[in-house]
Amino acid sequence: MVPMVVIMNARNSAVRADAKVDRETVADILDVLSRRHPGISKSALKAAGKAVAALTAVTSRLSPAEQRQIAAHEQALARAVENVVTELARPSKILAPVEVEKPVEVSQGAGRGKVFDLEEGRLRLAEYATPTRLEDWAGPVAGPGEIEKMFGTKRSTLHDWQRRGAVIGLLKGERKHVFPLAQFVDGRPVEDMARITKIIGNPRATWLWLTQQHVSDTGETPLDRLKAGRIDEVVADAEFDFG
Repeated sequence: MVPMVVIMNARNSAVRADAKVDRETVADILDVLSRRHPGISKSALKAAGKAVAALTAVTSRLSPAEQRQIAAHEQALARAVENVVTELARPSKILAPVEVEKPVEVSQGAGRGKVFDLEEGRLRLAEYATPTRLEDWAGPVAGPGEIEKMFGTKRSTLHDWQRRGAVIGLLKGERKHVFPLAQFVDGRPVEDMARITKIIGNPRATWLWLTQQHVSDTGETPLDRLKAGRIDEVVADAEFDFG
């Protein structure tokens, strides 16, 4: 008889097993299934592909003797897999109907209120928006020429750092970029800044996030922690907030 613990463990290990199957393998499985079953729906194809990928990952970790044992009991394997798939397909208990003692009260909101045209909307927004200089929130900044004088960094090097995300350049005016000086240590960018800019993407959002204190920072900003060498810690926080 097929070791049932292997099949039942497939249910509990589905996420871990699926994570160990690379995308090319899954794509190959889906390609074969779609050619053998041309009428299958996309949702069924995707579910079947994940099931095959999960089972493949589980069985690959077994010993050769255990793999031969499973192969020798094809019908028992099919029944066991069917039971697991059927169990997983059942609606979650969270979605079960909720019994209430009193009838549900039906109510309506106040609606979206009066609709203004674009010009009126801009005027109203201008009443709340306060013009702020870039330096007021970004701190001291400098252009490429100033940075070259201060640190001896060539403009081509600075632009290459910016292209790779190793430094953050903020647009000032229509085309000019300036660079917050706090991101430089001894004339060079803070180590692994590119990992943070890649996660967050937008330069302004990245600099704001790096320079503001967070609840868990105990008085330190993410930029402070980067400079202290706690890079993986900051990367994990950025992935949690923006990933």
